[in-house]
Amino acid sequence: MSEYSLDLATQGVTTLWGSFEIRTERLICTMMNQMAQFPIASQIDKFNFWADKFEKLPFYFLTFHGQQPLKTVMEAVEHATYVHDIAHVVIDNVQFMLGMSNNDAGSFDRFYRQDAMIAAFRYFATTYNCHVTLVIHPRKEKDGELLTTNSIFGGAKASQESDNILIIQQKTLQSLKLKKFLQVAKNRYCGDLGVLPLDFDKVSLSFAEKKNKQENNTDIKYLPKSTYN
Repeated sequence: MSEYSLDLATQGVTTLWGSFEIRTERLICTMMNQMAQFPIASQIDKFNFWADKFEKLPFYFLTFHGQQPLKTVMEAVEHATYVHDIAHVVIDNVQFMLGMSNNDAGSFDRFYRQDAMIAAFRYFATTYNCHVTLVIHPRKEKDGELLTTNSIFGGAKASQESDNILIIQQKTLQSLKLKKFLQVAKNRYCGDLGVLPLDFDKVSLSFAEKKNKQENNTDIKYLPKSTYN
């Protein structure tokens, strides 16, 4: 998710991050490593160079962490959108923001709270003409079964209100190697669906393909090229 938003930010999309599970400092550190395509801590002499480049990107971050009241979050998001002309909001993730888990008691209440949140962000996206990306953990499925739109945690409102649904799938091959791929499960306006293989580079914490990597690590090509609409 961080690399997805990083790709959009490099294209000039003003992005507001709400990271309720991972602290903002850690998120920014990951983004900088992905941008540089190497662990910056291993080449600390290049930190200032990459910090200056990252600072120029149109990123803004909410200061919340952990469970937060929906009203408080929406007020902060609306204010930031008005002040900074935000075009893309990322919420990671819905369960942490609402303080919900698969083991919580009172399923009706947690589903109601999630539906209320989905409705609030749907209204916000329409009113402010702003793209919203919500990260929702899936329900636990049987081993070996791929996830579907029905696997989204909560009620049906999340999938119904979404314009696009991306699912990170993982499958164990005969060689016992775990393979991941990105599935476009819903595409309201274009209609094109499909899958995209994901190959993770642990060193750079990135799914990006490096093109003609130079000594200063500035020639980076991000794949896939995100389409913002």
